[in-house]
Amino acid sequence: MRFRPVILIIAASFAVFGMVSGAHASEQNRTIRIPVKQADMDGLDACIRSGFEDCRKCRQANQSNLSLMQYTLLREALAAGGFTATVEPVLSPNSERSRKMIEAGQADVKTDWIFNIATDDSTLRTEPLFLTGEIEKGLYARRDFIDADRQIGLADIKTMRAVGIRNWRLDWQVLESLSPATLSSAATTIQVFAVIDAGRADFTLLEFSSQEDMGREVDGIRLYPIPNVKISLPATQHFMVSARLENADRVVDALNRGIRTLRESGFIQRCLVNSGVINPAVAYWQTLNSMTETIRAEPATVSTQ
Repeated sequence: MRFRPVILIIAASFAVFGMVSGAHASEQNRTIRIPVKQADMDGLDACIRSGFEDCRKCRQANQSNLSLMQYTLLREALAAGGFTATVEPVLSPNSERSRKMIEAGQADVKTDWIFNIATDDSTLRTEPLFLTGEIEKGLYARRDFIDADRQIGLADIKTMRAVGIRNWRLDWQVLESLSPATLSSAATTIQVFAVIDAGRADFTLLEFSSQEDMGREVDGIRLYPIPNVKISLPATQHFMVSARLENADRVVDALNRGIRTLRESGFIQRCLVNSGVINPAVAYWQTLNSMTETIRAEPATVSTQ
């Protein structure tokens, strides 16, 4: 009988150890889901399956898959912030659907503009991942539309036909401010490319590619930036975190620590450059939309494709 307390103590110790070990294992096995559009999924999946770290560390130049950049930044920010988790891509058709997935808990974290992140109890947001004006875009068109010897200005843009995605609020506002002759709305990036390829629009806004010709290709259609002009996006971008995610507050805290670390180390800058979002080749191109003056004239005629 005198051994019973000892046995009970030992049993309790094993129980506590088991609970701690279980909790530790659970923490180690956390999965964070990031929504990824179809056009980027194959490239991201190939990188993950390759087992090579270069493509997941923004070490490769000419890496024009933006979802891969966002996957990388989420993965590295979590790690730098001390939160161990596996980042898993889940398919999403477009940005609007991705936001709904985050709000409903069908995905966990995505990058988004500050004005797209709900202020209700469905989501949380981190500190800025990308700063105001840090992300630039080009005016992308078919190669046969571009005249390399012609200097394009705002007056020329007003004679051109633009196409964009109305749900991409900031891009749409910038397109409106440029006052093109017409402004068409498409539902997806694939449709945007198809509209331009069919000759029903002249240009759209796209992040610069880090490829030598700065071209971007979707569904076999390749577009190129009109030389010497660009726009900057006047808003901050953040990680949008689902409030339904277990320990969502802890994830946000970890991401904030990670963002600060990655910015100080230059990692965010490297990802932006190697993904073409910041392209040194366009450093001295004219920024058509100024953040200090209004360039909007008469509103463009809007049609829906």
